[in-house]
Amino acid sequence: STDGPTGYNSPMEAFNSGQKEKLAYVVCISAKWKTNNKPDFVATIDLDPSSSTYSKIIHKLEMPNLGDELHHWGWNACSSCKDCSARRRYMIVPGLNSDRVYVIDVASNPRSPKIHKVVETQELHGIGKSSAPHTVHCLPNGDIMISCLGNEHGAAKGTFIVLEKDTFRLKGTWQKESDSIEYNYDYWYQPRHNIMVSTEWAAPNTFRKGFFMEDVQK
Repeated sequence: STDGPTGYNSPMEAFNSGQKEKLAYVVCISAKWKTNNKPDFVATIDLDPSSSTYSKIIHKLEMPNLGDELHHWGWNACSSCKDCSARRRYMIVPGLNSDRVYVIDVASNPRSPKIHKVVETQELHGIGKSSAPHTVHCLPNGDIMISCLGNEHGAAKGTFIVLEKDTFRLKGTWQKESDSIEYNYDYWYQPRHNIMVSTEWAAPNTFRKGFFMEDVQK
């Protein structure tokens, strides 16, 4: 919900007090974009059983570029930034293949989202020295942190870029350059225990080529 509380203190509190969602936002990938010339899009699905369009796609927001491969996405505000004044107004949607990050406004018209801002590939490569943005979480101060799987050339390098709250300006990386890890993937953190856990996948240059049986034989 874009007008409900930012988050809850526990899953049980959310279960007992949370609002029932009336809309779902689903990223849809154009797997054959090189031949069909169609971009990825975000579908809005009606979840209200009392609605005449229940269970149907009621809106498609097409991306302005081809080959993004929209992947995991998150909110501009969540339980990690539990602030009564914060609202889930924007989806933060990385392009795993294009090295872009889309900021999508779902508050102005929840049934018809629109693109608010795009952090372009050049910014991710230049300021963040990163590629393949993956997992999105907000930080306690309201900024947004995104795990990235490679450096600006697509080679193995685990980084975490940071977007400034409200403006969504790319500030740089959360970690010092000397603290970059070899591989990265999904991550989550627990402020109360002062710990963050991240996992590993692979370098973008390896998985972007796709799967070939010949590689198994090697």
